Parts: sequence; structure tokens; C-alpha cells
Amino acid sequence: MNTDLLVVGGDGDLAIRKLYPSMFYLELNSCMPAGTRIIGMARTANEQQAFLEKIKKGVLAAIPEKLYSESKWEAFSRRISFAQADATNPESFSKARDKHLRDDHQLVVYLAIPPMIFGKVCSSLEVSGVVKPTTRLIVEKPLGDSRESFMEINAELARVFPEDQLFRIDHYLGKEGVQNLIALRFANDIFEPLWNSKYIEFIEITMSEDVGVGNRWAFYNQTGATRDMLQNHLLQVLCLLAMEPPSALNADSVRTEKLKVLNCLKPILPSAVKERTVRAQYQAGQVDGEQVPGFLEEESDKYEIDPNSKTETYVAVQAEIENWRWSGVPIYMRTGKRLDGKRSEIVVQFKQSHHRMFDQNHLEHKPNRLVISLQPDKGIGLEIMNKVAGLEAGIPLEAGSLNISFDDAKEPTHDAYSRLLFDVMRNDQTLFVSAAEVEAAWCWVDQIFASWKDVDMPNEKYESGSKGPAAADELMARNGHKWYDNSK
Repeated sequence: MNTDLLVVGGDGDLAIRKLYPSMFYLELNSCMPAGTRIIGMARTANEQQAFLEKIKKGVLAAIPEKLYSESKWEAFSRRISFAQADATNPESFSKARDKHLRDDHQLVVYLAIPPMIFGKVCSSLEVSGVVKPTTRLIVEKPLGDSRESFMEINAELARVFPEDQLFRIDHYLGKEGVQNLIALRFANDIFEPLWNSKYIEFIEITMSEDVGVGNRWAFYNQTGATRDMLQNHLLQVLCLLAMEPPSALNADSVRTEKLKVLNCLKPILPSAVKERTVRAQYQAGQVDGEQVPGFLEEESDKYEIDPNSKTETYVAVQAEIENWRWSGVPIYMRTGKRLDGKRSEIVVQFKQSHHRMFDQNHLEHKPNRLVISLQPDKGIGLEIMNKVAGLEAGIPLEAGSLNISFDDAKEPTHDAYSRLLFDVMRNDQTLFVSAAEVEAAWCWVDQIFASWKDVDMPNEKYESGSKGPAAADELMARNGHKWYDNSK
């Protein structure tokens, strides 16, 4: 069916940097349906040609040069038009509808705008008569800053759109490495007998960044690492890693199993919060040999820095899933800004046998680990012990790794957003987050904030360019564990 793809906030940063380049990837892959039209809507005036030049600049910045095709751009640009309108005003939106939207096209609306005006835009869509059974609405995080605020935002969306027409996007679910968790777990029978507390010692999930907050200081000061990353990206990855096998690879089955994981997360109460969580803020330091300021020393002519801000730029948590499969397995999650590198990875460390028949031949019998790299490198490594070649007596051992690199397989032809946008057009909600999942995630995270407040949780410090605060190492050391160090 022919589709009108309407981007509200169509000249904003998210649209220019992420959305239009992802749509261009679909064009490059010949996946954009022939009858698809793209309408960028904004309050500010834009001449059509100037608007296209702005989009092209964003495309060229995001797409690898060797993938770019001028002929594909010409075809892509012919799909695009600019609509000046105030989407919160029904009269203004209706005029734009009459000029730019077609009744015989299905409509996909992407709200690339702050959540505080979602409700007003939805009202405009309803009053103007564009909300039909085939209309789909895409919304972007942050979806509130607590369960209470999320429920308010969701009520405004649900008043106009039923759940099966709402697509809550978490771009991490569009990453190839994250989707591959489903294939790794359920298409490889070798892992299923081992995927439980009997054989797994602990799990780590790390999402680190080497950049600071940059020009997002004002936003980040209100949000922090816990709301920005833990509540959504980290917990969604955990769900795919820990969920039970879904009955089918469809939205209802997969999201039902993810929700069960979130509902089984053990609350972190005030009595345990200092032992099971760490919050910290980056200080001045060096990243890639360049001196960088601390969070409270960032400078901008756009906003005022609060020198007393207690916002965390780093969080580490020891979680536990209280169910038959995972009870007793520590799950360590951490994320932070201005660390020693950008990487997202999962480490599953397996238990070791109590019978150490090789102790006399080597100093350390290392545990087996499954290391899943999500970014920037993408691949899977299984760390094992094997014999050292030679004539030495006995069976001397050394650590080795069986590796699969997805980066070597082929050049990337799309990004996370292009996969997710394509799924919206195919009306597939499997890689999108349900309202119940978001609510359950906020319930768990809200308890952490309540516990921090109850015990006046300290905000640790860490140097920019470091691996993070020492308290995060101590969190694992209490259980005799260490963070995986991929630099060794």
C-alpha cells in the first residue's frame, strides 16, 4: 500500500542526523516502497530546495562515502516535501493535511519532538481526521522520567491510538548485534542446557561512551545515566538475554517474554542500595590525549551550568532476576560518559568445576566466557582453555578464544533506525517496546531512585578517560568477581 511518512519535527536534530539518513539507507537497499512519500513538518519556514540541501548534508555525514549514490539521492529527494505547520494546532495541521497528505495512502507519523507535546499533536491528528485503523505512530524516548510521568504521556497517546498502532522506538533493538541475541540463544541448541543458574556464574552488560554530554548538558542534567540508558537500552538487552523461548517470533510472544523478565527483577531496597549500586560523575581528565573538562566544568553559551548538580553520568547496578532460571545469578550492568572507550558488550561467565585436575600445570585456570560485542566491533567470542603445544610434561594450558567477527562479513548497508522504520512500514512491532514493558522498567528504576534518596546515596567521582569509579570495581569484588577487561 502507498505510504505517507510524516516526520513531525522534520527539521530538527533527530530528523536530520538519524531519520532521513536511515530512510536513505532503505532507498539504497531498494527497500523503500515505490509509492512512499516523505513529508517533513516544522513550525519554521523552509524553502523546498533549502530543506533538501539540509537533509542531503545530514545524509552525507551519516552514510559511508562508498555507499552513497547520487542517482539514489535524486530518487530519494523526489519523495520529500516540506510542510510548514504547527502540529499542535488542529487548524494549522488540517491545512497542511489538505496540501500534503493523501486519503488513499496509509499514514505513518514519527514524533521527533519533546514528549511534553505528544498529547497536543495526537489531538490535532484526531481532529483533522487522519487517525485511521492503518495509521501508525512512532514515538522516541525519553518516555517520561518516572512511572508516573510515563503513564501520563502514554494515556495521551492511548486516548487516540490503540496499542497495536503505537511503535515505541528503542534504537538499540534495531542493532544487528542485539537482534542476533535472539538467534544466538534460540537457533543454537548447544547453549540452552547451559543457560541458567546451574552453569552461569554471572553476567555483565556494559555500555560505555568516551564522549561527554556536549551541548546536551541541560537535557542530561535533568535525565542522568540511569534514566538515559539503564531504564531502556540496558534493560531491553537484558530481556533478550534472559527471557524464556517465545512461542513464536512475533510481537505478542516476544514482548510477553520480555515483560516477564522485567516483572521478575528483584527490587533494590534502601537496605541493599549502597552495596548493589554505584552512581558517579565524571571529572576533568584526558580522552585520547586531549584534556577535557568535568561535568560541572562544561561550558556553553546556550544554558547555565549548575555547579551543584548531583546528576550521575555513570551508573553500575547488580541486578537479580527472581525466577527458576536465573535466581542467584548476579547481573552487573554499567553505563557512563567520558570513559576510556566506546563499547557495548555482554559477558556471560560460566561456573568452573570444583575438581581442578590441571592446577599443578598452570597458575590460573580461567573460566569459560561468552563475550558478545555489540559495538563498535560486532562479534562473538568463546573463551576456552587449550593445551600449549610442545614437549613439556603434563598438559600445560593457555587461554584461547573462538571468534566470529560480523564486521569482517560484509560492509554495513543499513543502520538501526532503518531496520526499525522498515518494520513500522511492515507493521511489525516485534522490535518495539510495549507500554507494559516501559511501565515495568520504570517501576524497577523508580525504586532505585527512592532508595538513593532514602540513604542519601553519595555521588562518586571518576576521572575522564578512566574505566570508571573505583566503587564499581568494589561492587563486583564483594562477590569475588571482576569486570571483564577486553584490553588484555
